[in-house]
Amino acid sequence: MRDHDEIICHCQGITYEEIVNAIHNGANTIEKIGDATEAGITCGSCIEDLEEILEEELSK
Repeated sequence: MRDHDEIICHCQGITYEEIVNAIHNGANTIEKIGDATEAGITCGSCIEDLEEILEEELSK
């Protein structure tokens, strides 16, 4: 389990909790997560982590 304060997107400073909240509010694709939080829109190095978190949250 990840720490809620863990920074997932270092370019934008977006935390795990912010990403999970976006998913729970309907961001069900990587693009929608980016629209909601700006995670993954700069360098893309966090895309793999975003995909993992998205899959975990949608499978709950």
